[in-house]
Amino acid sequence: MVDVIRKIAESLKGTAPVELSGSEKELQMPCIYLTNISGAPAVTMDNRDFLTAFTYQIDVYAETPKKCVEMAQAVDDIMQQNGWQRSNGVLIGRQRYTLTYKALVSEKYNTYKE
Repeated sequence: MVDVIRKIAESLKGTAPVELSGSEKELQMPCIYLTNISGAPAVTMDNRDFLTAFTYQIDVYAETPKKCVEMAQAVDDIMQQNGWQRSNGVLIGRQRYTLTYKALVSEKYNTYKE
């Protein structure tokens, strides 16, 4: 199966430090936290996955709601430029903004809109 979490992390690195799910590093703000919600083959041939359907949750943490929203907008711009479709986005409390993205991804890391 195709794994794109590192590619996503690399593309978001200029916005804020990026942590991958499962990290035990202490949260320092600002920060972006990536979680793979699901990944399942969508098109398979000859025991190879040609397209994989992925869903990722991206949590944006910042000191203020204004900074959270600004960072979330920057993340959204990058993700949509890379072919990901946002399925939700919500400010949770004062310091966390959660975004969810979906895409079909080829084995060569190209995204395809559903």
